[in-house]
Amino acid sequence: MRAVRVCVLILTLMIIITTTGCWGGRETDEVAYVLAIGFDKGEQDELLVTVRVANPRAIAGAGAGAGGEGGGGGAQSTLVLSVESNTPIPTLNLFDISVDRQLSLLHTKAYVFSEELAKEGLGRLLLPLNRYRELRGNSLILVTRGKARDFIENNKPLLELSPTKQFELIRELPGTHGLYSITLFQQFYNDIKSLSMEGTIPLVAIREEGSGTAGMGARGGGEQILGKYTAGEVPIKGGNRAQIMGNAVFRRDRMVGEISGEEARYLLILQGGFKRGKFSVADPLAAEPMSVALMVIQARSSKIRTTIEPDGSVAVDVDIYLEPEIIGIMSGVNYETEENKPILEEAISREIEQGCRNLIQRTQKEFRSDIVGFGKHLKHHFWTSQPWEEFQWLARYPEAQVNVTVHTQIRRTGFLLKTTPIRGGE
Repeated sequence: MRAVRVCVLILTLMIIITTTGCWGGRETDEVAYVLAIGFDKGEQDELLVTVRVANPRAIAGAGAGAGGEGGGGGAQSTLVLSVESNTPIPTLNLFDISVDRQLSLLHTKAYVFSEELAKEGLGRLLLPLNRYRELRGNSLILVTRGKARDFIENNKPLLELSPTKQFELIRELPGTHGLYSITLFQQFYNDIKSLSMEGTIPLVAIREEGSGTAGMGARGGGEQILGKYTAGEVPIKGGNRAQIMGNAVFRRDRMVGEISGEEARYLLILQGGFKRGKFSVADPLAAEPMSVALMVIQARSSKIRTTIEPDGSVAVDVDIYLEPEIIGIMSGVNYETEENKPILEEAISREIEQGCRNLIQRTQKEFRSDIVGFGKHLKHHFWTSQPWEEFQWLARYPEAQVNVTVHTQIRRTGFLLKTTPIRGGE
């Protein structure tokens, strides 16, 4: 009994000794936190690394009227530094001599890669980054048109006191419009190693100064759209010049193309991750080309069924369930009636189906990349991993037969129960 007590005492002392103390702790005033880090091709060395570092003194002293780039006393809330190097992580030590603190990635919200690097392949950069203990797998990963340094320098949110708030909002905003599909660092790292699907990364850019006019364009058959934009193309005048819209498409770790904001919506709808967003469809009963405005909600996740034929060919059937709400009828047609509502529902289903089919066709013929993730549903046909690996789904995907069916049911008509035409006079 005495020996047992001695052993328990020794174990307790060992636990106390090994768990107390902050041997690796650092005071907050000794650390400089990197909020965003960007990577470009260097001119002399292999990489140009750019960091946006928080200035805690300016952020703490920011008044109610200060913007994201200004703090108390005119001090900048963040600092932007760049240096050329051959490796991403050891480069942080080079910045330490300029900021007089040790740089840390513990609070880094975004990793930005230039389009040029993305087309060459991001695997050689993601591998060392993912191994680093300070990296947070839930950080945003972005691809920018042009230089990552230019994006980080010119991205100046005007409505946020905290520079990190913008990136937090970027993660949430697709739930209100679906114009880009969010990808986190660890998620994309897993996608480039997956045998079931390929990855996408949100596309960002700095807008060039323009007229600020976004006119409605018409496609074949009188179909009305607000424009097929990607980041940097939306003609907004004023405000922050940084834009995020659409996604870069990857095959393995190489960027092979991009999809617009409209196509990103169809991608989310196919995946079942679309929440809500405002759409405009051609009015099926109007005497002249007009549109009906809708708030489209995805009622439930898409139902995806897969079949493998004896010859190895694959068929995929996708059922999509939508619940639009009418928010604007330019023509004055009364779509609230039992006779007209099914006509509008059919028009909505037809347009969403066509958009999804066009996106799938691009992924098969142009990108040759399963960014929707049909392979995740297909691999359940295999009992073990080896037959699934030998099946080589990603190579077979361009030849797969994919069928899309959209089920639309209008449940809400806004604040109006009946639309009556405007009666004019001479």
